[in-house]
Amino acid sequence: HNELDNFDPCKFTVNGVEYYSAENYFQCQKATTPEDHERVRQAGSGVAVWSAGLRVNPLRSDWESIKVEQMYIGNKAKFEQNPRWANILCESVGRITFRASTSFWNGWNGLLLERIRAELRHNGIEDDKTVMRVKKMMEQYANDHREIETNMVTLPRNSFIKWFADKTSSS
Repeated sequence: HNELDNFDPCKFTVNGVEYYSAENYFQCQKATTPEDHERVRQAGSGVAVWSAGLRVNPLRSDWESIKVEQMYIGNKAKFEQNPRWANILCESVGRITFRASTSFWNGWNGLLLERIRAELRHNGIEDDKTVMRVKKMMEQYANDHREIETNMVTLPRNSFIKWFADKTSSS
């Protein structure tokens, strides 16, 4: 279903600001200035907003650690505020898969929509398990990247390289 896609045009509001798709919301969150945020927001939906988001410079310093949460927030608002889209999501069954993006987002987008579907349906223990499982994965991702972002800033370059090599070799 195109309705499940982040790029699908669908208006919703977060914190009093109107967005034109989940991707529009997501790309705007990269911005460090109101001007960049508005420039990206005005790009609308689809490839135009994705392209505008690529030109945000500089990105938020915490972007890697918050980007999955931001995609969740945008999609959650989209489905909560648009009953037609929510019904399509809630009527879906099983794993939600994507193939049109990077492997990172193909995986995360499906997981995020499964969480949102479970939150909207709230059909008992299986939905509760899905919410908790995906929430835990999101928290782990954010914590891992927050640690990397902190150490990139606080450690001398050679110390960071050693720390990162040690961390990734033990994983």
